[in-house]
Amino acid sequence: MFFSYERFVDLIKETENIMVLYKYFQKQMKIPMDISDLLRWQWMQYISAFDKFIHDLVRIGMLEAFQGKRILTPKFKSFQMDYQTYQELKENELEADLIFEQKIIIKHGYLSFQDPEKIADALSFIWNEKDKWEKISKEMGLNKSDCIKYLKNIVIRRNQIVHEGDYTDRLSKRQDILEEDVIFVKEYILKLGKVIYDLVKNP
Repeated sequence: MFFSYERFVDLIKETENIMVLYKYFQKQMKIPMDISDLLRWQWMQYISAFDKFIHDLVRIGMLEAFQGKRILTPKFKSFQMDYQTYQELKENELEADLIFEQKIIIKHGYLSFQDPEKIADALSFIWNEKDKWEKISKEMGLNKSDCIKYLKNIVIRRNQIVHEGDYTDRLSKRQDILEEDVIFVKEYILKLGKVIYDLVKNP
């Protein structure tokens, strides 16, 4: 399970390198053009890294549960498989882990784990905590409503960047984006990922 967190941190660091490029263009070269899309790209990538992290964390945790290394949660017990997958598991016991993991990837592949409710639902496959965001926010040093609100607002802005070019409507100018806001997003997402990992890493 550590691999999922390690990869998450690596993706955050890779994205963070773009800030060096942004500062170079802005302060050293002072090029006469708008380079704010370098900030927008970082914003998007931080959320993408977190989304992938939740996918990886849940997939690995479910595989551990399948192997008998984790306590089975009610959500895990309700995980549905088609008859063909069931037959493949029966006929290929030596490859059962791989078959089950592929089933998880297929079923979760179209899902996005960015919304707080969807994140909590996904974590239910490996973490039988009733109020997950209460637990997470406590470890974050925030109250529950603020912890959830920060994530929701970050994701809303990400969606505006990705789907609307960062325009609130077709008549408005593009929304401003500040370096300090992108740094806040990075630090919040990095801390959130660490807290979630620490809470679920042990069976």
